Amino acid sequence: MPVPGSRLPFDICKSVLIPMTILIADHAGFCFGVQRSLEMAAKALAERHELQCLGQLIHNRQVVAELEAKGLRVVSSMEEVPVGGAAMVRAHGAGPATYQAAERRRITLIDATCPFVQRAQRAAAAMAEEGYQVLVVGERDHPEARGIVEHTGGRATVVEDPVEVDGLRLTDRVGIVAQTTQSAEKLAEVISRVRPRAADVRVADTICDATSQRQAAALNIARQVDVMLVIGGRHSANTTRLAEICSAGGTPTHHIESADEIQPQWLAGAARVGVTGGASTPVSAIEGTVRRIEELTAA
Repeated sequence: MPVPGSRLPFDICKSVLIPMTILIADHAGFCFGVQRSLEMAAKALAERHELQCLGQLIHNRQVVAELEAKGLRVVSSMEEVPVGGAAMVRAHGAGPATYQAAERRRITLIDATCPFVQRAQRAAAAMAEEGYQVLVVGERDHPEARGIVEHTGGRATVVEDPVEVDGLRLTDRVGIVAQTTQSAEKLAEVISRVRPRAADVRVADTICDATSQRQAAALNIARQVDVMLVIGGRHSANTTRLAEICSAGGTPTHHIESADEIQPQWLAGAARVGVTGGASTPVSAIEGTVRRIEELTAA
């Protein structure tokens, strides 16, 4: 039966007589930054009915498709936005060049950058301005990490794996920031590899509090179940991290985008199934996953 381990207002958390227990992790579903960006998009679309967004507003294919149907068109550059028009900056943020291009083309920007991402951007920019060699703990190809680097004038280095630090030529003054969805463990390992090699190390712990809480809650559930389902976009960094954390604890873990992907064999012999969702995962996707588990195990 589903166990009410979440603050989310699920009707599905009520007891249902099915032959297994479903545990839903706390903090599953939209985070503050994602919810804020979606509310901003809804308000802007109600006023304009058509709007460009510089990249996907959030990393969830289903939600992005719903927004496109309402008039939010994804573009890859400011040049695709009509002069004098309007565009959204997605939740992952953007570099200074985006704002400069908007001003040059007289484009109204609706800035949906998550405040926690903005904090990381400001911290990295300040370190670079003060002459620190800036390391960004994150994924090189992720838009948030790219935006942070751009706010340093392109002078920062993204570190995906802590062992990469060993191959870097470090100066005496090193500043470290993190992509907001990184794990505290990875940030700590990067710091531990830098400290013996630099006289002055400045650290800005820019990991989002909600990310840390979500990761801890997911791991707590994963330790109690036979199989774990993590719901979220394939390109969602925080969802991928959740799946990695649950799997690293030894629990068979499956990263899915929707309930349709669940394979019956994953649930075979399982008495307890855990469910969590990334920061861009809507409540409806979590509810759908629980319903699908119930359907597959009711027979």
